[in-house]
Amino acid sequence: MTTAMVIENAPTWHLGRLETWLIDAGLEPEVLRPHTGDAIPERVDHHDALIALGGGRGAAWTPELTALLRTTVADRLPLLAFCSSARSLATSFGATTTPVESFNPGPRLIGRRDAAADDPLFGTAPMAIDVIRWRHETLTDLPPDARLLAATPDGEPEIFRIGDRAWGIQSHVEFDGAMVLGLDGDGELARRVDAVTEHLAETWRPIIDRFAALAQGRTASSPLPLLD
Repeated sequence: MTTAMVIENAPTWHLGRLETWLIDAGLEPEVLRPHTGDAIPERVDHHDALIALGGGRGAAWTPELTALLRTTVADRLPLLAFCSSARSLATSFGATTTPVESFNPGPRLIGRRDAAADDPLFGTAPMAIDVIRWRHETLTDLPPDARLLAATPDGEPEIFRIGDRAWGIQSHVEFDGAMVLGLDGDGELARRVDAVTEHLAETWRPIIDRFAALAQGRTASSPLPLLD
């Protein structure tokens, strides 16, 4: 069985709809919860991929998580890092962050960059990619060797790759209305998030399928090569 280690930084920032997509793609998630006392290991030894979720801003275990992210990049294991974990990944390689000017969460469309054309996950993604924005801090730049794959209309980094198998995604794809309410969002925002469920699935299910294929050591009917 192919498995992914999942780091859940807070109970309200869980896998959400990602859980079903991963299982359907043949990648079984095994969740570590440092917020309940689970230890973060030094490296991913007994799993085929790592997924680090959001909700870890200022957490006591951030140094251990950051070290695990860096080790996973060095080991060339498939990695997806979302929200605060994406920023931890980027800043550990030299990026910088800044507080957002105003907290304005909700569905967004971001633009795929030409540099994503040969990317193993995002090479066939649509030019306009649906995400859910929810953050109090944002990246102002990327590490020198990172590849920017998607950005906001004003150029703010959204999706990037470090090395050939580590992806950072500043926004969210796992959120649904219930998760928004659990994070103290209001009913209108929850309805707006649920309204883009179909668009999120259409865009992100194939990306998760391709991530699972990398973890399984194949390219899952994709013509794109793995990058060396």
